[in-house]
Amino acid sequence: MLIDTHAHLYWDDYKNDLDEVIERSLDAGVTTIINVGVDVEKSQVAATLNSDKVKSYSTIGIHPHEAIKYSSDPDVSIQKDTEKLEQIYQNNTGKVVAVGECGLDYYLDRNDIYPDITLPNDQIKKGQRQLFQAQIELAKKLGLPLIVHCRDDRSQNPENSEAWDEVLEMIGDRSTVLHCYSGLEKTTQKVLNMPNVLISFAGTITYPKNEYLREAAKILPLEKIVLETDCPFLPPQSKRGQRNEPSAVLEIAQLIADIKGVSLEKVSSQTTANAKKLFAL
Repeated sequence: MLIDTHAHLYWDDYKNDLDEVIERSLDAGVTTIINVGVDVEKSQVAATLNSDKVKSYSTIGIHPHEAIKYSSDPDVSIQKDTEKLEQIYQNNTGKVVAVGECGLDYYLDRNDIYPDITLPNDQIKKGQRQLFQAQIELAKKLGLPLIVHCRDDRSQNPENSEAWDEVLEMIGDRSTVLHCYSGLEKTTQKVLNMPNVLISFAGTITYPKNEYLREAAKILPLEKIVLETDCPFLPPQSKRGQRNEPSAVLEIAQLIADIKGVSLEKVSSQTTANAKKLFAL
């Protein structure tokens, strides 16, 4: 039994064959899927996505890329939307299991992510921090764990960990999953000493260039690891260029088993237990 702790099955990519996707997930042993919100609208949609074949849960959250939408009046607009997130939770208390994905993304690519934005980088970062802090407070209020998105710009400095350093400081002792982990070894070492923080590995751990992620999997005890796909994004190496699906969790689990020299069954049972405990499934 495997859990995909981070999926986006409400994406249009699945509108024509979701049942077949679910069947392939079951064939791979993935019996529980958490669909993660990235803004108010998609958090609402995620909460309504159900299946009679797999256990389906959801989250409420606003992705850091959305922070620019609140730049004109952040105090009022962020509060308004976090209240909307809270209402989604109150209407779906048996379904919503976390706040996120939220966090910091300092890869401020003007050609790709922000092609029409003229705000200075410092202002974008400030807005992301404010949006993230509001969701940390919401998680505290609702007694929910966080699912955190974090990315640094390492194009000029491969050792840059600015966003990761800030994220770890901001979450404090809040129960957290560091989604699609990309932390450097110094970040991994910090996380080892944070008992309420789990690391989630996605298909990126299978990419040949990401040896540092495989090293992180070696360092981390299984009790600190959960699994995800981030589908439809980031397919594992065997399916690069294709749409990703929850069934890919099996390939990630097998790689971690190989890295750590343990059985697939051990990786499956421990990562499932970790997710169930954190998300109170």
